[in-house]
Amino acid sequence: MRQYEYEIVNKKSGRVEYARATAKTPEIARLQIVLAYGDQFNVMDLFADIRPPHAMLGEIDCSDFPSTDIQWLKSKAAV
Repeated sequence: MRQYEYEIVNKKSGRVEYARATAKTPEIARLQIVLAYGDQFNVMDLFADIRPPHAMLGEIDCSDFPSTDIQWLKSKAAV
């Protein structure tokens, strides 16, 4: 389990920000960030940083998300 940080870019202004999620895999973290922020932000494909779980506040905690539901997550995140 790790905390993955992704660069997100505002679709209207181009402003760069960062979003974090603790997850079993970087794919789960990215998809959860897309679900949360994808309407307003483009989420980069590769993570920008890795930290220990729950290292920084303001994360999406998807540490309990089951790997068996990855196909459902992909369909919801529309990637």
